[in-house]
Amino acid sequence: MTAYLLNLDHRIYLTALLVLLIYVLFAGSRNSAGFRKLFIVSAVIFNLIYLIWRTFYTLPLSFGIISAFLGILLLLAEWVGFWQSFVLKLLFWNPFDNGQISAEDLTDKPTVDLFIATYNENTEILRKTIAGCQNIVYPRDLLRIYLCDDGRREEARSLCEEMGIFYLTREDNQHAKAGNINNALKQTCGEYVMLLDADMVPKASFLNKTIGYFADEKVGFVQTPQVFYNPDPFQFNLKFDDSIPNEQDFFMLEIQGGRANYNAVLHVGTNAVFRRSALEEIGGVPTGTITEDMATGMLLQAKGYLSIFVKEVLCTGLSVESFHDLVKQRERWCRGNIQVTKKWNPLTLKGLSPMQRLIYLDGLIYWFFGVQKIIYILCPIIFLITGTVIMNIDPLDLILFWTPSFAASVLSFRTLVSENRTITWSHIYEVAMAPYLAASALMEALFSRPIPFKVTPKGQNTDRTTISFRSALPHIVMLALTAAGLVITLPGLIVDPPDVINAVIINTFWALYNGIAIVMGILVCIERPRRRSTDRLTVSEPISIADAEGASCKIVDISETGIKVECDDALDLDAEKVITSVSIASKNLDELKGDVVWAKKEGRRVSYGIRLKIGSNENYRRIVNYIYERNKGYHQNKSK
Repeated sequence: MTAYLLNLDHRIYLTALLVLLIYVLFAGSRNSAGFRKLFIVSAVIFNLIYLIWRTFYTLPLSFGIISAFLGILLLLAEWVGFWQSFVLKLLFWNPFDNGQISAEDLTDKPTVDLFIATYNENTEILRKTIAGCQNIVYPRDLLRIYLCDDGRREEARSLCEEMGIFYLTREDNQHAKAGNINNALKQTCGEYVMLLDADMVPKASFLNKTIGYFADEKVGFVQTPQVFYNPDPFQFNLKFDDSIPNEQDFFMLEIQGGRANYNAVLHVGTNAVFRRSALEEIGGVPTGTITEDMATGMLLQAKGYLSIFVKEVLCTGLSVESFHDLVKQRERWCRGNIQVTKKWNPLTLKGLSPMQRLIYLDGLIYWFFGVQKIIYILCPIIFLITGTVIMNIDPLDLILFWTPSFAASVLSFRTLVSENRTITWSHIYEVAMAPYLAASALMEALFSRPIPFKVTPKGQNTDRTTISFRSALPHIVMLALTAAGLVITLPGLIVDPPDVINAVIINTFWALYNGIAIVMGILVCIERPRRRSTDRLTVSEPISIADAEGASCKIVDISETGIKVECDDALDLDAEKVITSVSIASKNLDELKGDVVWAKKEGRRVSYGIRLKIGSNENYRRIVNYIYERNKGYHQNKSK
């Protein structure tokens, strides 16, 4: 017993020393580029030591075929996780910095065709996007704005005529969005092409901050982040509005910068400017897949063109609003990326560099994370319910090898990545998506069943709470299995031998860790009401109200249709009696007119809700410009 205790102390103390070493390297990495790289290398070494131990000393090969199969499957999932972590570290080995080049660096400004791709988005969404495009600061005779309508809608044509832009359509919807853009390319002649989705509203400086990079003849396209001004289902349904960023921000703002270090920027289908001659060289936007954007960027890079990433929010749009629609969108992306890889294999595509091949291969492997997560979820459940051995380990050895590896992974993630993602939220996001994307990835990889392109619904409003039971069902089943495993196994802690008890404790904590994310996956399927037709931007804009001289008032939030005003003294604007017309003015908004639709006393201040009277398109563009020039994306807006 004494020898066992000494051995116990030895392993625990060694683990503590290793974790302390990792933390010291982490602390040093925050202030020194050299320490940062040393820490990254150290993290890889600790991860490798753990996996080598797992590979040669923990497989349950003598416990039967089922145990051996599940043990090898789990080990493969861990090696895949290491691969993805290793590639992430390569992406962030050097900090991203591509400098800033403005349009002033071009001797002569070129002609630009701006394509707004639409199919069935409502006209209010389109009106906002068009207004944002018209606010872009660029010579009017060099910028042409086109609404590319694959829905062949008369109301869309009328909107274009009203707002003074060009309308394009075609007789069929062949090749969906890719076909729509290629049709526009055939009917236009600008030297450069700017692509926007129907819901993305650009800032006035968009072209000034992107077109200058084309002074280098090797640049094929410039990509900016796709950022959203409304909350995604995780932020909204889980009530983490200002605590977590949009689920996509990690890729759009962080991963894209890392890819840019190796000329492997992913075109995301919108918020980008292309050299027309480069697009023509690859035959236009590629067709035959449901993610033409990925193929477009990769084929241009294979032709030797440079891809530039501008890490600045120059455009904001609508995020998917329901978890059900988010799942459908990601299933489409998952299957589309596998389709592109099958058609243009990055490992054999002529012209790509070794790092570009590795990065695109990693992008393919990423979409199988659902399979990986399902393995992680089912393994402890299988043990708890059936007692099947999946890892043949001594708990103290697990502490010694796994703890430093896990600490290195968590801290290296914090070193490499900003506040846009944490290990915990990555786990929650992936568990929430896992059942659906596991099925999609396997179906596409094995059977390649054709699926039609469908536009993701956006701009939908509801006034009641709903539960997407179909979306929640896989997680309900996994939660029930987890609970069953705990009920079956935990009573045995009283009578089981020590080695079994140790295994039960390890798998219980593992199952509980997964269980928390499973519960979050169920909660995100409970859709809260989204009553507002337009999202509000929080501001602090001092204003004056006609016939109310002396009152101190300001706008505290604003949308294209209304504002909320706060005043330090009650004005004679009683909305309960009559809708009062008011005229307000400010330095940045000039004069606005509207109707007071409610009034409310809040402490010593009085708040008023004012429905704006927009009037002319010029007034509407002015309001849109005010809102979206200040819009940094939902999380950044809330975090001010």
